[in-house]
Amino acid sequence: MKLDQSPLPSESQEQTRAASWWIGAIPALLFAGSELAALWAGGSSHLWWIVLPIFIACPLAYLLIRTGRHNLGNVILMGAIGLQSILLSLVQRGASLPNAITAMALITAIGLGALPRRSMLYVLLGGLTSAFAAVLIDQYGNPGRPEAMFMEGRWIFSSVMLVLFGVFLVRQLSSLDIRTKIVAGILGTGALTVAVLSVFVFNQTRQITDLLSIRLDASVSKLAEQQLKNTAAEQATLVDRSFQDVMQEVSSLAQTWTALQVQKEVVSQRTYWDASASLRQWAEGHYGNSADEPSSVFVPKGVPVNEALIKDLNTSAYLDFFAPKALEMYPSLLAVYTIDTRGVLRYYPNIDLASQLPSDFDGTSRPYYRLVVPSANPQRLPRWTAPYDDATGAGVVVTAAAPVYQGDEFMGIVAADTRLAGLEERINRIRVGQTGYAFILDDAGQILALPQEGYGLFGFEAANGQAPFGQSVLGLGSIDLQAAMLRMVAGETGFKIVDVGGVETYVSFAPIPANGYSIGLVVPVAELQGSSIAARKQTDQQIGSASRTALVILLVLFLMAIAVSLGLGQIIAAPIHRLTQVATQIAAGDLSVQAPAATRDEIGTLARSFNTMTSRLQQTLDGLEQMVEERTAELLAANERNERRAKQFESIAQVARTVSSTRDIDTLLTQITTVISREFRFYHVGIFLLDAAKEYAILSAANSEGGQDMLKRGHRLKVGETGIVGYVTGTGQPRVALDVGADAVFFNSPDLPDTRSEIALPLRAGEEIIGALDVQSTESGAFTQEDISILSTLVDQVSVAIQNARQFEETRKALREAESLAKQFAQTGWQQYTQDKNLVGIHHTGAKATLLYGKNGKEKEEETRSTDPSRTKSRGAFLSLPIELRGEVIGSVDIRSPDNRPWDQDELDIVTAIVERSAIAMENARLLEESQRLASKEAKIGAVTAKISASINMRNVLQTAVEELGRALPGSEVMIQFQTDQNKNKTTS
Repeated sequence: MKLDQSPLPSESQEQTRAASWWIGAIPALLFAGSELAALWAGGSSHLWWIVLPIFIACPLAYLLIRTGRHNLGNVILMGAIGLQSILLSLVQRGASLPNAITAMALITAIGLGALPRRSMLYVLLGGLTSAFAAVLIDQYGNPGRPEAMFMEGRWIFSSVMLVLFGVFLVRQLSSLDIRTKIVAGILGTGALTVAVLSVFVFNQTRQITDLLSIRLDASVSKLAEQQLKNTAAEQATLVDRSFQDVMQEVSSLAQTWTALQVQKEVVSQRTYWDASASLRQWAEGHYGNSADEPSSVFVPKGVPVNEALIKDLNTSAYLDFFAPKALEMYPSLLAVYTIDTRGVLRYYPNIDLASQLPSDFDGTSRPYYRLVVPSANPQRLPRWTAPYDDATGAGVVVTAAAPVYQGDEFMGIVAADTRLAGLEERINRIRVGQTGYAFILDDAGQILALPQEGYGLFGFEAANGQAPFGQSVLGLGSIDLQAAMLRMVAGETGFKIVDVGGVETYVSFAPIPANGYSIGLVVPVAELQGSSIAARKQTDQQIGSASRTALVILLVLFLMAIAVSLGLGQIIAAPIHRLTQVATQIAAGDLSVQAPAATRDEIGTLARSFNTMTSRLQQTLDGLEQMVEERTAELLAANERNERRAKQFESIAQVARTVSSTRDIDTLLTQITTVISREFRFYHVGIFLLDAAKEYAILSAANSEGGQDMLKRGHRLKVGETGIVGYVTGTGQPRVALDVGADAVFFNSPDLPDTRSEIALPLRAGEEIIGALDVQSTESGAFTQEDISILSTLVDQVSVAIQNARQFEETRKALREAESLAKQFAQTGWQQYTQDKNLVGIHHTGAKATLLYGKNGKEKEEETRSTDPSRTKSRGAFLSLPIELRGEVIGSVDIRSPDNRPWDQDELDIVTAIVERSAIAMENARLLEESQRLASKEAKIGAVTAKISASINMRNVLQTAVEELGRALPGSEVMIQFQTDQNKNKTTS
């Protein structure tokens, strides 16, 4: 690196560099001092030469700076800082990362504040190189190095240095050129990203590893527990099956003996074996048979050998065909035998019992016999005995005994002795892990099988090499072990971790249902979890190896990032520098200069924009008048569009005024088509309205000559089928055909041959479609989106106007009908009233008023014809006014002035007003009187009905009906007559 050692030309720059040196030197001394304290506290033998670089470099750099060689002094100080971070990694482990961060921050801060800007890239490279070298040496260095001390303090110091460096960098960032900013930004961002990602990955890896280790331990423990449980259950099942097989065989032999006893009379007569010939009496008084026969028979002393005994023995002799096969099938069986109620034994194999047993041996007193006698076993179930010493000297056995009955009579038992020595050998062969073993307890907690390895479990000591058979384990060992043994004796299946001599040990147990025994498995915990410990060590080794590999990869990637950032900085900065020069020339007034625009990125775009800007400036200066003309033309076109739009809105307003001023539907439709055609200059405008069945759209108005011809013909289109109008009225959606000749659904009308474009829009009354507005033009593609929007607005107004006109016509029609009915009702009512009252009028002469009644119809008719009440007459002093009610004349008023003078206008008005009000009052009085009459009529009918309903027989009903009708119609003759066949025939004839 080329250094500029010439003195600074500026006093302010001199002060800045001196301050930057002190800012870097003081933390460097603190860095060296803290490491010196840490090494001294750790008793390192490399105490001084590790920290010498900074302690030597600081005075030397100070002297060089004082003599004006600032760059050389700062470079020496930065090199000493980087060297110390590397040397520290050689003598201790684990502190490379915080030391590298501190060294990187100090080196970059000193270079940024005290060295020329062109040297910043070399400063960054030097700081990164020293940092990565320290980390690599720490990872791949001698594993025998001591662990670094005061790690928390190191991280705090490095964090403070990093924060101070960040603040200093932000303040100095504006003075850096763009290339340095780009490179520093890329490297800083990359380094920060890698650092954060590395810390995150490391922590996550460590957490995941710990979590996996915990899960692995739990899984191994659970697997071991399940494995032990399964093994215990499997071994218990195997032992239980062997006991069950023996018990099943004994039960089968008992059933066979029972069957033989049923056929005793027949079977005992056969010559297979004769007890009377085979039995011989011994000197002691008991009987026995020869040792050459299949079974050994023993008859105790005192039991008489009579015919009954002979028959029973001859019958049981047929067991010779079954019992030996059982002994062959089950090698663990010691013997199979029968004992009857007299104590007589038949024993397989033949061991010459008579020579081995005492003469008074009583089999009925043995535990296996008493266990199944009726008093002890009313359910008649086969049972197992507790272990005991065999009477024949065969050792410890356990017996399966089954009772034998003939009907309800107890005949004896069939029993089989099983040697426990074979079971013990089988249990001793079970191995779990390397040192695990198995044992068996009976239902009383006594040991049936326990290998020598398990003596320490219960604190037993081997005596003469014999196992502690028959000893109880209840109450022995630790509390957890005692709890496990109690659960075993209770016949439970379980798992327990107990402490055996300071070693955690698994104890798993399962019951043997056949006889209440329980099998247990014992194995140290460490043996089954050895795979977990080995896996954890292997994981740690793999993580360490992966970390070192990742570090190398990160270093390579970072070096590549440095090279890429330098290249990108040069690529990005060079065009910007050239563009800056071009901008400077343009600012000086040279509009002919062009910026090189070889790239297609943002810088190339900016260069092209500069070139475009200069060209446009040149064109602006050269052709300003032309640009003004163009802008003027654009303004005129915009004004023309605005005027056209304003005219369209004015046309809409004109149509709105037209439709709002017309109430007649036919006139309205004609005006709408005419105004739309005139204002918008359309070739044809037609309005179609749907018929009552909504099956056809009928042309109701049109402005063109062809449309008038279609109106005369009653032109109509099928809804949803024919033409654009049919489509619109069927779907309710607008339809535009810009070239109707090519439109597939266009209905080709000969009345409108010049049509080239057509649009149809639905007319709606709320959600109901009532018709369509059809507009046609002679121009192809005449309807723009703007025209469609305007016509849509017109359609809404036309729809409202048509609906209003229809409603107005319907209202007016209903009003006419109501007025006609009112007139008819008033005329009919007064005619009926005067006819019922026979009233002609009233005559008033000032002080007296007289009602005028008609004498006969002729006089009344003549009097009516003598006056015309429908006209007002005024001849001098005589005045005649019609009495009108709802437009209908019901009478007249004739008035004569007292002094025969003419009537003035005020008097005429007063009289007219009085007559009008009198007509209303007369009508109200008539209606009131009629209402009262109807009410009285209903009251009478109700009373008559009530009295008739109160009668309970036919005679009373008829009598009451006649009387009430007579009262209601005074002077009338009332007769009730029933219709008979004779009356009916008379009526018919």
